[in-house]
Amino acid sequence: MKKSTLALSIAAAIGSLGFVGAANAAMGETSGGVGHQLVYPYFTAQGGNATLMSITNTDTTNGKLVKVRFRGAANSDDLFDFTLALSPGDMWTAAVTQDATTGLAQLATTDKSCTLPSSVNAKFSTFRLDPSATEANKAAGTREGYVEVITMANIPSATASTSLFKTIKHVNGVAPCAAAVFTEKLATKALGDATASGLVPPTSGITGDWIILNQTTTAAWSGSATALSPTGTALQVFWPQISGTPTGTITNLTADPLFTKSIVAIQNFDLPDMSTPYSAAAADGAAQADQTTAALAKTNIVNQYVTNDSILADTDLLFSQPTRRYHVAVNYTASSTNLSATTGTSPAAIFRNTGTLLVQENGTSQAYGSDYYRPTNIGFTTASPRILCLTGISAPSNNNVFDREETTPVDNTSFTISPVVVTAPGVVSICGEAAVVSINAGGVTYGSSLNASVARNDITYAAAYTDGWLSFATPSANAAISYPGLPILGQAFIRAANGAVNYGFGYAHKTK
Repeated sequence: MKKSTLALSIAAAIGSLGFVGAANAAMGETSGGVGHQLVYPYFTAQGGNATLMSITNTDTTNGKLVKVRFRGAANSDDLFDFTLALSPGDMWTAAVTQDATTGLAQLATTDKSCTLPSSVNAKFSTFRLDPSATEANKAAGTREGYVEVITMANIPSATASTSLFKTIKHVNGVAPCAAAVFTEKLATKALGDATASGLVPPTSGITGDWIILNQTTTAAWSGSATALSPTGTALQVFWPQISGTPTGTITNLTADPLFTKSIVAIQNFDLPDMSTPYSAAAADGAAQADQTTAALAKTNIVNQYVTNDSILADTDLLFSQPTRRYHVAVNYTASSTNLSATTGTSPAAIFRNTGTLLVQENGTSQAYGSDYYRPTNIGFTTASPRILCLTGISAPSNNNVFDREETTPVDNTSFTISPVVVTAPGVVSICGEAAVVSINAGGVTYGSSLNASVARNDITYAAAYTDGWLSFATPSANAAISYPGLPILGQAFIRAANGAVNYGFGYAHKTK
């Protein structure tokens, strides 16, 4: 069977089940996996991998107008986004694979739900990736990352929205998707005009699952998307899937530093993102970003690893930070004297203009950072492609890493870290927004369980520590805040072999 056919056939069979949970904050993670927004912590099309995903509307009364966005593993740059309309009880499935000719990631689906554009069977874009990277590195940069899914509005079956509802409602298994209704009603630049098109504020109801399938070794890993919901009524956050500058004050629409500092020209299709005010409790993009980050914050990550050579075992740990983009991003074209420059050759980390700390920018003091990410816990690699690194994680050393018999290292010299951005003892640098940390792989030039390459990191322990468990402390930049951790999602991806048979199994991160 052809690889693409294999991926699509399995994608079409993926199901999504969940139970509705209650949000625990102004914006909170829902315990049952059903909510208003979803985060898929990782996708990959590297090294024979395909990622299969599904989005299900468990609401059997209302349709959902949903934004789907794929972001890169390095610095969370937008790779591919579109609008999806789910009718009541609808499920959408797709697969991400590597295009054999260009090396780019590509989306493929045979689903019958309506989308804007009308076909989303397309290759991912390198337009917003590091321009200094080679074409091969840019293509690789599209093949790993994470996915954010945001319910922008409900499409109710009420009289006011009959035409729109009817065109997204499946008839004999196929949604009509009449362009005269679906495209024209939603091709408006004014947010207020969405009401006239029959859209109302979104309610909970979407859930999602994913599978990473290695089509060479046939190993596979799976999981469910993390669901988020606001406390109380969500705001309608519809923007059309078109270019053009959105109306409104940018800081009220997003906290993305590249947009708020006009380093990248924001477009209608860039909205909404995970910092767009979704709750009445969020006054602006920065407030929403902090709410969502707090909901996902973890102060400690615990997981196990298996690297026993007798079963050819490899372990990768995923550290996905889906809201870091709204605190710090990379300006690829900054000059050395002006971090907001849109031309230049010296890249720079661009922090959100909030907080009490100061940095000199073009000769003047500017407030920067947030309670979660500041220069105190963010490093920056200058080699192309340029990438942000989290430097504030405590190294899993004595009393933080164990083999299976309680043995722990004597001191921090029991392990080495690659790549190294900081030299402070007891600190780990994890580079990338959807960072993959390989355990005992021998370095980033050697193979890993996931065949990761864009945001690949490596920790090697002394020979005695081939199997066991470890713990990372993941504090925020400000330990005094109410949620003093960092927004990290992920799991352990373990691959092992029994003769000619390969196995893939995963364990979600534990926290304490």
